[in-house]
Amino acid sequence: MIHSHTTKGALLFLLLVAVWLLPGLIGRDPWKADEAYTFGLVKHIIESGDPVVPTLGGEPFMQKPPVFFCVAALSAKALPFLDLRTSAHGANVLFMSLTLLFLGLAGREALGQGKGWFAPLLFMGSIGQFHIFHMLITDVSLVCGFAIALYGLLLSLHKPWLAGVIVGTGIGLTFMSKGLIGPGLIGVTMALLPVCFKGWRSKPYFQSWLTAGIAVLPWLLIWPIVLYQRSPQLFGEWFLENNLGRFLGHNLVNQIGQWLHVPFIEAKNTIGMPDERYNAFVDLPWFVWPAFPLACWYLLRQRRAALSQPGVQLGLLNLLVILVIVSISRNGRSLYALPELIPAALLGAYGIEFIGTRFAKGLQRFVALAFSLIFMVAWLAWTVQFTGPPEFMWSKVMAKYPTYVPVFEWLPFLVAFAFTVGWFAWLFRPLNVVTERPVIAWTLGLSGVYLFAMTLWLPMQENGMSYRHLTSIRAALPEPHGLVGSRNVGEPQRAMFDYYADLTTVRLEVSPAAADCAYFLTEREVFTKKKPEPPGGPWELIWEDIHGQKEVYRLYKKKAGP
Repeated sequence: MIHSHTTKGALLFLLLVAVWLLPGLIGRDPWKADEAYTFGLVKHIIESGDPVVPTLGGEPFMQKPPVFFCVAALSAKALPFLDLRTSAHGANVLFMSLTLLFLGLAGREALGQGKGWFAPLLFMGSIGQFHIFHMLITDVSLVCGFAIALYGLLLSLHKPWLAGVIVGTGIGLTFMSKGLIGPGLIGVTMALLPVCFKGWRSKPYFQSWLTAGIAVLPWLLIWPIVLYQRSPQLFGEWFLENNLGRFLGHNLVNQIGQWLHVPFIEAKNTIGMPDERYNAFVDLPWFVWPAFPLACWYLLRQRRAALSQPGVQLGLLNLLVILVIVSISRNGRSLYALPELIPAALLGAYGIEFIGTRFAKGLQRFVALAFSLIFMVAWLAWTVQFTGPPEFMWSKVMAKYPTYVPVFEWLPFLVAFAFTVGWFAWLFRPLNVVTERPVIAWTLGLSGVYLFAMTLWLPMQENGMSYRHLTSIRAALPEPHGLVGSRNVGEPQRAMFDYYADLTTVRLEVSPAAADCAYFLTEREVFTKKKPEPPGGPWELIWEDIHGQKEVYRLYKKKAGP
């Protein structure tokens, strides 16, 4: 049991936060796929000192503003005693700590003193964030901006001037994280609140708009103006292709750009570019589990009384706005629905107190038993890989991770062992039934699953998710080797070739000069029929890397003429 208003309760909650947050941030490589290209952008800022134009593999990469990349670069510089892979994750620690803090403040504002921690507890226990917030990706700072803005909006009903500054800061952070989508989602919510609910048609709420508008201006203006001064074409690529294009569809935006005679460079980067819709409503029940059933239970029990609560009004409206807008966007992924975790956690927090004591007791025992079995199976499977696993089991592992070799490391072992002891010690404490205890058990158990994956099973995860295998290309390239052309090599792969092999290629998709290079690199997926080959010829294959069941990399050397 945790009582956040006591010193002991606060320390226990901070320990739970550490168990949730820290695994996966230390001692691993950049992973496929988004984290790898983000790491490349961070590396460029560290090496060049240029925070204006995100650059990947020698080319501008205008999909997102640079605030997350800059914070990760500053973190890496501030922690020089750590390797770059670990020190850059200081950005995750900062933004996720702020997310939990402001979500907790929003929960206290909505539910009252001593209950603010319910919302961050549900946030940490949401299945949709199971591993994402441990990754080096811009969505980490985007979600942080939503938490800040949501707290400011709740505060705006009685402290408008302070609330406006907080709301403007939150909106600005979302803008500098992923562009217009964050300000759009929050702005639509702000506009609809007084339309839908009488309590928001108040003078203080509208006063907060003024300070919010002032506070957000530096966020909205400084970087775009500097970018435009640097290159109107790059500004056009960012604004048209990677903001309007992702929402309206790239073909339509290209036509708009031509009609307006706006100069821009057609985007050549491919991460997330296809026009494919994502129905966020379909995944909602599991994505924000267990906040979703708790919110539904509270709304069912309280009905009209629930809808009279400002926190419920804000959370419900913001959740619906996110679901609708993400679903109608022409470019969608489940990753883009992450901001819904903030209002969903706030809504679910209301339902915790409405879990019956008898049901809470049975639910905690079920959750405890389920996760205890998972942990025991994880330990058993980890043990038998050293003692000799059954052939049928090992053959399946090797099919997915053909180069995996079990490795015993003392520190990960001790961390996992300490968590296991702590888990069972907590379970065998006297069962003083409180309604939040099964939610604590769920969040702690889910965090433990991830901790096991990032300690005992990290070598296997690295085998499948790391790009370290690309270092073997060094032996195939002489020094100096001149320019290397490439075709169909994606953004994450280009970033990792640069990091592991110090290799920057000239892409044929961008420059025809790539065809004149003496060496040429291609990438394809094993199961696709498309097999990219170097242009012209003749070429000699001098290096090949087939990783797992998906990736095939080939390096060719141009043959000398007769």
